[in-house]
Amino acid sequence: MSPNDSLLRQLRRNTEVELSVKGRKSGKVSSRPVWFVISKDERSMFLIPVNGRRTQWYLNVKKEPKITANVGGEIFTGTASEVPAGQFRQVLDAFTAKYGKNDMEQYYPKLEVALVVPLPSGGPTSTVF
Repeated sequence: MSPNDSLLRQLRRNTEVELSVKGRKSGKVSSRPVWFVISKDERSMFLIPVNGRRTQWYLNVKKEPKITANVGGEIFTGTASEVPAGQFRQVLDAFTAKYGKNDMEQYYPKLEVALVVPLPSGGPTSTVF
């Protein structure tokens, strides 16, 4: 069993991660629950900010892309980057498959951007769904 197995097990079993980011103005770390999906090859985690480019944690990540995530007690750090616009639809489809169309429409009023975070020991960033 690799060190990554426990993390992957938690990612498969949970619907949200506790995302911690550094404030772009305050410099203080803040945390919040965020929905996520993982790529089919399990090398990357994808996040969609609820209010699109106006979401505070997204604005913070744009300034300081280092994040920490806690899922089921498994904590990992990574560097978030924006998913290319041409691949956003794949991420949205994966979110809709996991959380359902109704919840996506109810909780995500601004679907315009997604972020990708390579998972530890996951190799290069993946966009495989």
